[in-house]
Amino acid sequence: MSLWGRNDNKGSGGTVSLDYSTRIVTGSGTTFGRVGAAATGDVIRFGIRGNNGVYFGDAVIVGIASTTRLTIGSTMGLSGAAIASTAFYISELPKYTVQDYSYSNKLDSAPTVKNLGITGTATTNANVGVLTVSLVPPSGLLAGDTLLNGGNDIVISTIGTTTITLGSTISAGIATGDTLTFKRFTAGYDKQVYGIGSTSGYQSSSTKYRTSGSGWVGVTTYRDTHGNLRVKSEILVAMSGITTGSDGILYPTNR
Repeated sequence: MSLWGRNDNKGSGGTVSLDYSTRIVTGSGTTFGRVGAAATGDVIRFGIRGNNGVYFGDAVIVGIASTTRLTIGSTMGLSGAAIASTAFYISELPKYTVQDYSYSNKLDSAPTVKNLGITGTATTNANVGVLTVSLVPPSGLLAGDTLLNGGNDIVISTIGTTTITLGSTISAGIATGDTLTFKRFTAGYDKQVYGIGSTSGYQSSSTKYRTSGSGWVGVTTYRDTHGNLRVKSEILVAMSGITTGSDGILYPTNR
């Protein structure tokens, strides 16, 4: 059994449920063991990564009994939350990462939003449904901070000299002279293995998500004490020809 392959886009139709005590995975509408689908030695990745989905982590497949039943070797790479009727991915990523505790989904945590103690004053009215708010941006405000509006924390996409542009529309109107409250994401931790091809996160990206090469790449993201997003990547296996696509986890993930 090889330690890794090149395919991060194997067939993963249907849904799965896991019995933690027996480590048996029961599928519905799955094709375990068939050509192009899950095989012994592959990694099954439980849940949906990104787009407000819930992701539970990774496990190595050690046996396949039928197209709807397989067994995993360990649950140590999983979050511990119940897995029932969820989507999944099948990958040939390096199996040793599943037993590396630093990659376990038990360690993942979402960033929290804290009040910055920074306020600003609106210079014109802003109606419900707009993306741009006029104000004199206060000192210290950063793209990625949030505006508190209608009880919601709305992420700031860009900061101009007299306006801020938001990632989603405001739900409560703003009047000239209103005091605006800003918050910042802090902490949070995420570490994940991605299959990176030459056009996904490597050559095609000019952002902080750009990796130093293609292959199997471990990526860690977190917020530092100033609320800045930090992205660190490590080439685990440098190789070309990684197969990526809609059946794998996209990089970077929208989450």
